[in-house]
Amino acid sequence: MSKYVFGIDLGTTYSCIARVDDTARAEVIKNNDGDNITPSVVAFEGDNVIVGADAKAEAVLNPETTVMLVKTLMGKTDFAINYNGEDKTPEEISAFILRKLTQDASEQLGVEVKDVVITCPAYFGTAERTATKNAGKIAGLNVLEIISEPTAAALYYGCAKEQDEKTILIYDLGGGTFDVTIMRISADKIEVICSDGDHDLGGKNWDEVLIGYLANQFVEKIGYDIEFDEYAKQDLRLKAEKIKKQLTSRSQAGDMLEVMGNREKVTITRDEFDEITSTLLNETLKKTKEAIEVAKNKGYDVIDEILLVGGSTRMPQVKKALAKNFSEIEIKILEPDEAVAKGAAIHAVNVYVNNQKSLTAKDFESNEEVKVTVNGDEKELKAQDYKENLTFSPEMMSIGGNTREIVIATTKSFAVKVENKEGIKSCFNMIIKNEAMPSGFLEVSGNFSTLYDNQATVDIEIYENDYMDKYFEVDEDLKIGDAVLELPKNTPAGSPVEITLKLNKEGILEVKGLDKTGNKQVNVKFETKGVMTKEELERLTQKSQGIAVL
Repeated sequence: MSKYVFGIDLGTTYSCIARVDDTARAEVIKNNDGDNITPSVVAFEGDNVIVGADAKAEAVLNPETTVMLVKTLMGKTDFAINYNGEDKTPEEISAFILRKLTQDASEQLGVEVKDVVITCPAYFGTAERTATKNAGKIAGLNVLEIISEPTAAALYYGCAKEQDEKTILIYDLGGGTFDVTIMRISADKIEVICSDGDHDLGGKNWDEVLIGYLANQFVEKIGYDIEFDEYAKQDLRLKAEKIKKQLTSRSQAGDMLEVMGNREKVTITRDEFDEITSTLLNETLKKTKEAIEVAKNKGYDVIDEILLVGGSTRMPQVKKALAKNFSEIEIKILEPDEAVAKGAAIHAVNVYVNNQKSLTAKDFESNEEVKVTVNGDEKELKAQDYKENLTFSPEMMSIGGNTREIVIATTKSFAVKVENKEGIKSCFNMIIKNEAMPSGFLEVSGNFSTLYDNQATVDIEIYENDYMDKYFEVDEDLKIGDAVLELPKNTPAGSPVEITLKLNKEGILEVKGLDKTGNKQVNVKFETKGVMTKEELERLTQKSQGIAVL
């Protein structure tokens, strides 16, 4: 038997699923409504869960039981929507979106949709990436890998045509997030030079500004202040998004609003829209210029192309501003809604084949997970997930028979909190942002020592940050988790301990410890803040399968 693997762009406002077809071409799979993209909106109704366009329409009628923009909450511990007396986590809600995408794709193709690569913003840290992977598991999927959205877009761009070696900047403005990534791309390699972004800057921010503008205009027209109820707020939100989209091809757009029995038409011109949202656009330009400076400091003085990815890059103001600020660079629009999913599908093929090759005949005799090494990266795989071959030869997918190597870079810095003999504490960055990961992972070790006699454990606090310096002041808001090193009995003060941080290609961190006195590996338990336990993950996975997704 043969099978397909899939790529999923799990977006803030819209999501998309793609595969590589029998002719080795990446294609997006339409949902059951016939659309290429599905709104990332979840509504709860009775015992059922509604996802997509119907859920988005439900937001006007039942805003309290409708969840939008859940991607911005991934990895956060302080969010849950309560429905029927139960709290729903961001992972659970995202899993419903994934189930809708895969269910529709399965019905459209008549095949099982099981093996997927899911994308996330480049700036996502360990907690957010782990939460994204867990959402896939809760949805009952075999998550092959988590890949950054700009890397996925570059993969699709790189496989689309033959090209000379060049340096490209990917400007990715989605519904709720912004990424800027600079890469060196050639016939046999895609190398990430640097990344930056803002996890709370995307099309939704343009919507919020427009909502405020239209609401004020409505109040001015009726002549007195009025409170928008929940129905009116959701209605205004949907109409503001519609007006924003209309302004991509019109010089003016508007719609009728009704609040507490008052009806008025509100309008805005494209020039007015550009003016009231200029601060937001300037923030993306600032990040873009900073990324270009980082690339220059690494020896990449020339950017050959700017690729626009993400649905919000359709706003004319984006290309206009980039052309004005970077007039010497060619700007291209790369299938804003589809490029990331298509690139993820291409990557899914590579990951599946490499995982399959790493397994032995003996591995396939077991139903349990086995530990393997794939291109230097340690993984736990269930061989039964890789029994079938793909429907086409992977060599058909690449240009000239070549397979592109992906060299990623760290998108965050990782530090441990240290304390000197005087009791002064600080954070020590062991992994620095934008470091190259040529092996697909980065492993850094540091030597430390115990503070007092008979110390039983070393408590390691891990801080994820954007600092480029080796040391910085402790900021508890940056703490992502704790690791505990268990030491042998009777360990004297000043005993050397080696701490190792290992970051894999998915951006997920692992902590190791070594007692250097006895040269013994030390047991380490690393718990990431905002990440559910294995038991909770298993419970939600079983529970999710009993809930109908419509």
